[in-house]
Amino acid sequence: MRGDTDHGSAAELVAPAATELIDRAERATTMVEVQALLPDVRQLPGVRGAGFTLAGRPGAGGRPELTASRPVGPLEWRQTLRADLSDPEAHRLARGALDAIVDAAGRALRLPCRAVPEHPGPPVGLHGVLSRNARALIVVIDPAHGWTPLSESFGSLLGYDRESPPTDNLLDLIHPEDRPDAIGTFIAACAGETPPSSVDLRIRTAAGNWRRFEFAVRSFVDVPDAGVVAYFGLDVTTQRAAERALRVERGRLLSLVETLRDGILLIDEDQRVTVANSAFRRILGMADPVQVGGERGWPRLLAKLQPLFGAGVTDAVRLRDIVAARRAVMGEEVELADGRVVELDFVPLESEGGHRGTLMHLRDVTSKVAVRRGLEERNRGLAEAAALNNQFVATVAHELRGPLSSVVAFGHLLGDASSGLLNDEQRQYLDVIDRNANRLLRLIEDLLLLSRLEARTLHLRPAPVRLPDLVRTAVTERLPAAENAGLRLVVETHDGPELTCDETRLHQVIDNLLNNALKFTPAGGSVTVRAQPVSTGWQLSVGDTGVGIPAAELARVFSAFFRGSNTAAGGQPTPPGTGLGLVVSRAIVELHGGTIQVASTEGAGTTVTVTLPTRPARRTHGGSS
Repeated sequence: MRGDTDHGSAAELVAPAATELIDRAERATTMVEVQALLPDVRQLPGVRGAGFTLAGRPGAGGRPELTASRPVGPLEWRQTLRADLSDPEAHRLARGALDAIVDAAGRALRLPCRAVPEHPGPPVGLHGVLSRNARALIVVIDPAHGWTPLSESFGSLLGYDRESPPTDNLLDLIHPEDRPDAIGTFIAACAGETPPSSVDLRIRTAAGNWRRFEFAVRSFVDVPDAGVVAYFGLDVTTQRAAERALRVERGRLLSLVETLRDGILLIDEDQRVTVANSAFRRILGMADPVQVGGERGWPRLLAKLQPLFGAGVTDAVRLRDIVAARRAVMGEEVELADGRVVELDFVPLESEGGHRGTLMHLRDVTSKVAVRRGLEERNRGLAEAAALNNQFVATVAHELRGPLSSVVAFGHLLGDASSGLLNDEQRQYLDVIDRNANRLLRLIEDLLLLSRLEARTLHLRPAPVRLPDLVRTAVTERLPAAENAGLRLVVETHDGPELTCDETRLHQVIDNLLNNALKFTPAGGSVTVRAQPVSTGWQLSVGDTGVGIPAAELARVFSAFFRGSNTAAGGQPTPPGTGLGLVVSRAIVELHGGTIQVASTEGAGTTVTVTLPTRPARRTHGGSS
């Protein structure tokens, strides 16, 4: 019973006030007068607030039965009168007043749509001159009479005659999608409020095109002798088109960045995190870093990443310092607490002479680092094994050289006439001992030299040398062997600058190449040695007309103990040799800063070409000058 009494009392109180509001609404002719009714609506019992709003705009929330909404004008205007209630019964009590106000607003909003070429109070004097000549599009709307263009730009920008507007309905000049915003700003301005932000409206030109203007709206409805709402519009058609193109391009770039498998983080000049793709978040196992946000986005993000670096702070401090230094850093490796390894690139972004931020490129290189470390470990093992092998070879060769030297020496003593006469058979046996002992000594000397070359302990003794003379000397030494084998030995040399080299070692190279050429060239063939200066130094070549090397085996010619598969062709015995001549020669040539190349055709012959600089570069390890 008490509740019925309360509602009855409220109805008795509301009825006169609501009736008065209805009467005033029916008499209201302008939107200014309609807006003046809302303060009294808010005084009705159970009404907490009331106002005009854009349909679909989020409200204050709450229960639907505590909200009363009425559409204002056509639905495409999207204008709504909204009342927030504290009591569902208040809706019934205030319904009549709300309906009357909505009807009044619909009528009032049609009045200012009429064009008024001769405004009752147009600007005069200096004010009028400034208004007419302004670059902005200036339009004033009198809520009681209509709208009037004030600036000449109405003609220059839109192509209309300012003195004779094109239509009686202002909304016909506004793009249908923009009309709700235009009406909404006008309704707010009629309450004496100046909208806090500008509004973009597309206006139809005389040619039928649309131009976009950014309008600042000012309310002068409470100003005596004015009573208008003014729209000041700047043509932003080109600017907005550029902004749209920029947004499209940015969207494309963001889509591209999002599809990358590597992590991308973009930090702007104020250290805000503006871009972080999904790969970045996945690799570091975190939520969207952009949400860290704030003016200190990067420092905050770095603090969140700290646990990934483990107990130490060295990595975090290093990353912070790199970004702060605004310098490019590539391949920065960071080992995370979980054992993973990430590699980061930092690229400072510069534009128009100023710093615009930093791009961080992140990739997970755990597998790559594991392979690299495995290879490094394997290489260390191989290096140790090679060192042990070289040491073993050197030791064995050294131990063999002593006894063999004694055998050779005593063989010479036996062959000496002072040791007594030997018969022919004994002297023949002694020649076999001497020949094979010397062959073993050469093998041992080559092994020892190769061991020193691989260990980088062989030091050159460079001195100025005339290469043509050195070539002729080496050829002269091999001339008897060539004649005995029925071969023609040809020498072609040219004058040139002195060559700085280790004469003994270079002589050894020439002798090795000559020895190979003579061994693998059948009787009746020829061996040609050439030496000539070139732009980078000297070029030395030894060519023969011998058996050549099979094409499939050319890649192995610099392998230790390699011998071609055709060296014993035709049932002939394999020529003697260690298989180390080219290996040792290449090491000596490279120690001089030169190159050595082999060209061969099976059955036609082989040419070995050596190129040496006039003065070899200084070396800090084995072979230093």
